[in-house]
Amino acid sequence: MNVLHKPIILIFTHYYLPGYKAGGPIRSLANLVSALGSTYDFRIVCFDRDLGSDQSYSNIKIGQWQKQGNAMIRYASLHELGFSFCRKMLLDTKPDMIYLNSLFDRAFSMKPVLVLGRGRDTPILLTPRGELSAGALSLKPLRKRLFFSVARATRLYNNVHWHGCSKPEAELIQGRFSPELSKIFLASDLPEANQVILQRTTAKQPGKLRIVLAARISPVKNMLAAIRIAGQLKGAVEFDLWGPLEDKDYWIDCQRQIGLCPPNVTVRYLGEIAHEKLHALLHGYDVMLLPTLGENFGHAIIEALDASLPVVISDRTPWRKLEQAGVGFDLPLEDEVAFLRALVKYQAMNESDMVLVRDACQRYVVEWRKSNTDLDDYRKMFNSVIASRQAASAVLHS
Repeated sequence: MNVLHKPIILIFTHYYLPGYKAGGPIRSLANLVSALGSTYDFRIVCFDRDLGSDQSYSNIKIGQWQKQGNAMIRYASLHELGFSFCRKMLLDTKPDMIYLNSLFDRAFSMKPVLVLGRGRDTPILLTPRGELSAGALSLKPLRKRLFFSVARATRLYNNVHWHGCSKPEAELIQGRFSPELSKIFLASDLPEANQVILQRTTAKQPGKLRIVLAARISPVKNMLAAIRIAGQLKGAVEFDLWGPLEDKDYWIDCQRQIGLCPPNVTVRYLGEIAHEKLHALLHGYDVMLLPTLGENFGHAIIEALDASLPVVISDRTPWRKLEQAGVGFDLPLEDEVAFLRALVKYQAMNESDMVLVRDACQRYVVEWRKSNTDLDDYRKMFNSVIASRQAASAVLHS
């Protein structure tokens, strides 16, 4: 590889900075670009507005590349999102590889795969970012089954490389698409840098519990079940919901469930929260509740732990054996009684008890970062995908 030339990686992703409403995928890419922007020339193509917004970001230039941090960004307007636009991005950047951050996104994954040679010319690396989880596939299942049937029949992804952000996701990719072992990589999402530990202003009182759920209002986050579970607690309970309103019909169902909660359980929807304010916000709570249908990583989970907050989550994330570590519980979705028991445990704690839990959360995050945030996994992955083009070219001309 020419040391004078930083390999160009053309990234297609529906949402990117300054957006934040789409949650984890934005943070994953932003952290990756920040960490490896000196090694690779990242060119990012994304939508010109945030999730659910009908307005473009302010202070951006639509129709031209612009520098932001360690990447060049091309914000696309709604009328540009066609096949010719994908071709133009390829000609503009002449990338060494293409990195797709969705499986089902029509404009920012399906069209690029179809237009840009299905990975036969310029190598394509695709990360599904949780879209293959059982919970995600349970939403609009008929459409997704049809997609898989067409993909298999047309061998659409035969030449694509795959990025699993966790071992379970890599196994789901292998089970669904059966790629060659040389075409599937495992590299964990990159979390935020260590955050400052803030002092708590109020002591934990036994019998009281402040719960937070910070996520998109969407069926996959299973907020409806969270409200139902919290509504069964006794004593003084405050349950605050933070996040963008993605699915309005689902939110109507959630509001009905809130109406069924007893007077001792106060549930409030407090709107969106900018990512840079989330860490400080989390310090005001006792526990995070997230019975998600599936996460390939779960940035909100690691951010809660980093804020010394134990988590009560489903067993459909990479975060497992939490009870053993003393930092929470990962529980089967079918067992809502287990979720309730976990919350009751934290509700009964006093400040001294919670200090021990918070300290365990901090130690857990430190150890996790040491074991899992290896930038070499990304370097090896990107370099292998880029090298596949050179190998294919050598075979073609031999």
